Amino acid sequence: MIRFIHLLRFLTLLLPGSLLWISCEQTPTKGTPGSANNLQVNALILKPQYFESRFIANANLLPYEATELKAPISGTVMFIDFEEGQKVLQGQRLIHIDDRIWNARLRGLKAQLSIANSEVERNASLIEVQGVSQEIVDKAIARIEELQAQIDELQINISLANVSAPFTGRVGMRDFSLGSYLAQGQTITTIVQNDRLKVDFKLPGRFLQNLKKGETINMLYQGDTLQATLYAIDPMVDQDSRTVQVRGVMANPNEKYSPGVFVEVIIPINKDFQAMVVPSEVIIPDLNAQTVYVYRQGKAHRQLVELGGRTDVNVQILNGLNPGDTVITTGLMEVKNNLPVVIGHLENQTAL
Repeated sequence: MIRFIHLLRFLTLLLPGSLLWISCEQTPTKGTPGSANNLQVNALILKPQYFESRFIANANLLPYEATELKAPISGTVMFIDFEEGQKVLQGQRLIHIDDRIWNARLRGLKAQLSIANSEVERNASLIEVQGVSQEIVDKAIARIEELQAQIDELQINISLANVSAPFTGRVGMRDFSLGSYLAQGQTITTIVQNDRLKVDFKLPGRFLQNLKKGETINMLYQGDTLQATLYAIDPMVDQDSRTVQVRGVMANPNEKYSPGVFVEVIIPINKDFQAMVVPSEVIIPDLNAQTVYVYRQGKAHRQLVELGGRTDVNVQILNGLNPGDTVITTGLMEVKNNLPVVIGHLENQTAL
């Protein structure tokens, strides 16, 4: 019993020291780079690369050519030579208006003209021997000119009776039938050229220097990437909207895209071939400033930066960063200035 009491006293003296020793062994050293409690981050080594910010403009697709065909003269429709929605060739006849009366008048006038020419020839020989007066000869010549003018007018009307396609394209609908009487100016149909389309949009005047005639622009429409060539830039800036109207032309094989739809035109601006570019998520807004964190000698350092243009994923840095700087890209919610950090993954930036 006495031995048991002594053993309890010995354990009572030994136990606190043992607990203290175990506790000290389980506590890691703080503040040492690479130790378990340092924040682990990913980082990016910057290199100069090409960067451009973009302006997105909404553009309207227009037919390359489009017009509403109207009856040039009044008359009854004798022939209809097109089907609604049909593709027609330039010069192809679409309708024929009754021209029989004009043709009959034309034959009569040509006969009168032949007689008048003979009379002038006869009077010309008589005037040399003073068989007729100069006045009679002048009247005969005037008669020829009058008849020729009437013939020209009839020939114009006869040619207008055949309404032809002014260019190759696709015709629209018609609201008349064979035998209908068309008044002058009444609509026959529409015709549009869709194998090429115009791209019509407006651009703020300050971006005018970023466009040149003949250059190719990219567009987006329902997931498709399209291209057009600029061919016209309005020389005047609109005083109300401060915009400039711009037009391009794009190929439209198989008439895949219809006029009237809207597309997004991507205009590259602020091109820089030696830019410092970082992912947009590494920018931390501060009071009247923008910052990033760079890695130097095992610690995170807060760095003020001046931002330039933006894209969907990247930001151009105008001042504050240099080639070779290591920018921290993860752990930005926990990182603080001069906080020791450990780089888990280091990425070398490549050109875009």
